[in-house]
Amino acid sequence: MSYNIRHGLGCDGVLDLERIAAVIESVSPDVVGLNEVDVRFHRRSGWEDQLGWLSRRLGMACCFGPTLRRRRPGAFPAGGYGNGLLTKDPILRHHHLTFSITGGEPRGILVADLEREGRPVRLVVTHLGLTSVMRMRQVEALRELCQKWTGPMVMMGDWNVTPEQPEVTLLRPWLTDALSFCGVTGGTYPCLRPRKRIDYIFCTSHFRVLEASVVAVEDCASDHLPVRCLLDWSKDEAGSGIMGTNRRAERD
Repeated sequence: MSYNIRHGLGCDGVLDLERIAAVIESVSPDVVGLNEVDVRFHRRSGWEDQLGWLSRRLGMACCFGPTLRRRRPGAFPAGGYGNGLLTKDPILRHHHLTFSITGGEPRGILVADLEREGRPVRLVVTHLGLTSVMRMRQVEALRELCQKWTGPMVMMGDWNVTPEQPEVTLLRPWLTDALSFCGVTGGTYPCLRPRKRIDYIFCTSHFRVLEASVVAVEDCASDHLPVRCLLDWSKDEAGSGIMGTNRRAERD
């Protein structure tokens, strides 16, 4: 699952992290990539460690990739804002790449490794920038990750562009856009009347995409709708039911 949570601020102007947790819980994903997460970052979110709260609430391991940092006056430790990852499997290691341009908000790429059914799996969470210059810098870094990592990989996040744009098509030699593969045409932004899909889950050929969709949300807990997919090992790989909604994996 991939979800830009807008620090828990809904389209109704209400900050409610429990609504975000309920949306995630309704899908019961093995892995969740999160964008726009506050971790002791700002009074707008009550200086809450949102990723830690979601980790405890959902019973999932987590790691964080801050792109902005802030120290609350008179309080420690320092906080940040950026990308997060929740997973039902232990995270073996993670690191974070940060990108900056003059006059623009820094962006980042969170990279985490775990093991599933005896296989190493790399998870990548990012939020591409608002300018083409920043986005292409990030895409080049993503392409480099694809070239260096030859094992199973899932990449997800808010790309800020639609599927026909080069920031997406340049990844095709290595990655499959799960929603496009399944013929999904629905939008993810803005939440109330989604006009375009800018949120993605990609995977390498180590996986088969069994299904994918935009997640329906009754209350707009964020300004984005999340996306989900169900993946299985490809026929060339050992094991089954790698990631997705556990209930459906068992059914399939």
